[in-house]
Amino acid sequence: MPTLTFETTIHAPLAEVWRLHDDPQANLPALALPGSDAKIESADVPVREGSRMVILARGPAGKSIRWVAKIVEHRPPHAVVFGEEARFVNEQESGPFAYWRHEHEFESLDSKTTRLVDRVTYRVGMGPLGWIADWLLVRWRIIAMFRHRHRVTRQRLEAAAKSA
Repeated sequence: MPTLTFETTIHAPLAEVWRLHDDPQANLPALALPGSDAKIESADVPVREGSRMVILARGPAGKSIRWVAKIVEHRPPHAVVFGEEARFVNEQESGPFAYWRHEHEFESLDSKTTRLVDRVTYRVGMGPLGWIADWLLVRWRIIAMFRHRHRVTRQRLEAAAKSA
């Protein structure tokens, strides 16, 4: 199964980066790739282990996608030996992939800087056709989506930190 990793350093405290990600109803549509028309149909809030969210989005060729994700791990910011970290993981219960696991990791580099790492492990269904679709389209769409998410996250949080 392919695993893609995306990492960004954000000049904002871990608590602020966590807050943005811990409120999917308010923030997921803003982080979605333009043109995907992503919106939250429903979400269990506050987010915790076992929470589910239902996302509606436009997929390839304009086809509507309904995606149900479940939070399987949720660890808010907590102290560790060398600072502070946080983590949550969601897995697809139903949706466009044969398998999807998205790990979100947050690490405080100092009191004003956070490292954000997204790690996605996925499998496109449909056997050999899925493998071809992954190389021609799916992988590149995921890469574009996470590059956009990281850019928007960094811009929003750093702008807020500057104005504070």
